[in-house]
Amino acid sequence: MDFPRGVEVIVSALIVSPDEEVLLIRQPKWGDLWTPPGGHVEPGETLAEAAWREAVEETGLELAPDGLVRWGEIIDPDGRSRPVHFVFFDFAFRARGKALDLDTSEVSEACWVPFGELARYEIEPDFQASIERYLGALTG
Repeated sequence: MDFPRGVEVIVSALIVSPDEEVLLIRQPKWGDLWTPPGGHVEPGETLAEAAWREAVEETGLELAPDGLVRWGEIIDPDGRSRPVHFVFFDFAFRARGKALDLDTSEVSEACWVPFGELARYEIEPDFQASIERYLGALTG
């Protein structure tokens, strides 16, 4: 198998609004699936800093950190757009508002989804597991 960049470290930001909604976005690299904002870790950044930076760059939101939710691996030799082996870290953040200023070069669509309506969205399975874990901790 040819993985062009080898193993890649990525981060995601599970963002919850003041109205208890989760922000979901669509990015061309994930096809039609919904995901939280996120991306690669830059040299010199901590994982949490990278998640915060990626979220702010993609959404324009003011965010407060709420901790690490989950980590794991995605190994997909067929790839959505290329073969991948990701080691991922999903962090939670609280948004101070809901007004989005999307980076349209990265994000094709975004929406705030009430907790009870998340099942209506086709969310990338690994991100879905992180969202469920986080919401379970909030409500459980």
